[in-house]
Amino acid sequence: MSNQTSNRILIVDDDSEFRRSLSKILQKAGYQVSTAASGMQIDEMMSKEVYPLVILDVHMPGKSGLEVLKEVKEKSPKTKVIMITVNSELYTYTEALNSGAFAFLTKPVKMKEILKYVSMALNSSQNSSISLFKRGREYHG
Repeated sequence: MSNQTSNRILIVDDDSEFRRSLSKILQKAGYQVSTAASGMQIDEMMSKEVYPLVILDVHMPGKSGLEVLKEVKEKSPKTKVIMITVNSELYTYTEALNSGAFAFLTKPVKMKEILKYVSMALNSSQNSSISLFKRGREYHG
């Protein structure tokens, strides 16, 4: 994978302010960022571009983040997915990691924190997840 392709990130979140803010942070850090407002757009976007990392909101209208996660992992098993949500439910966390999510973070996410997990995901050669549940503190499973 070329360096130009290896730093591509797709942000999928229905919160336009979060998409814009996160996109700016990641672009300043040198990543190529694309955004989508819903899971319904992801098929078309992923058919046109290779995204080694998808940052995906859990709760969205239409397709849920968990549905989109399963589709992404089925079509592109090597793509890493970081799930982000406002509501940190244990069932959702467990389902996300069991479905192949690389990490699961809760909003608000600090800039240093998201950059750390983005770097870990893009530099990880493993196809397994890190068992991380972020809710004020980090818990390792």
